[in-house]
Amino acid sequence: MVLLAGRNAMRAPARSARATIGLVIGVTLLVTFAVALGIMQHVTESTLSGVDGMTPAMLEEQRSFFEQLNAVVSVIVGFSAVIAAVGVVNALALGVLQRRRELGLLRVLGLTGVQVRRMIVTEAVQMVVAAVVTGLVLGTFYGWLGGQTLLGVLGSVVTPVLPPLTIAIVVVGALVLAVVATVAPVRRAMRVPPTEALAVD
Repeated sequence: MVLLAGRNAMRAPARSARATIGLVIGVTLLVTFAVALGIMQHVTESTLSGVDGMTPAMLEEQRSFFEQLNAVVSVIVGFSAVIAAVGVVNALALGVLQRRRELGLLRVLGLTGVQVRRMIVTEAVQMVVAAVVTGLVLGTFYGWLGGQTLLGVLGSVVTPVLPPLTIAIVVVGALVLAVVATVAPVRRAMRVPPTEALAVD
């Protein structure tokens, strides 16, 4: 099932690209801001910790400020990710409906409805995982580049900081999205008898 799903995705690269490009952009934006703010927080805390008279309470207050700022920015940028998610859902659903004839042929050749569903979900998960990984890599690079540009004047090379909560939300949300986006269209396609699906132009 995994190999078949992968070959299906590679066989129609334009369709796969249309389904995932919005998600790549959304994840990239979200991770870019999260990494840039993480770098700023790390550098600021490192700098302030060496200042005389800086108490742990003041450092905690500074950390709380950056956490609130990151939450606000994530919500604002998250709207782009939501729009991208809607685009992914529509593209995946449309792709399944457009492949009714192919799915009917697979069922005629002996695949059960469960196997076809598993193949479609696996294909969607593969595409979404590829989009998320690409977005994480690009977002980390752009966030590091922005942090280095802003804070590199301090005379040292900053290192990327990936907030674990942001990464977890992106990964889990993307996997849930891939499954949810294919459930309804696959169920609708499976209701069509294989012979009728093969008659679709």
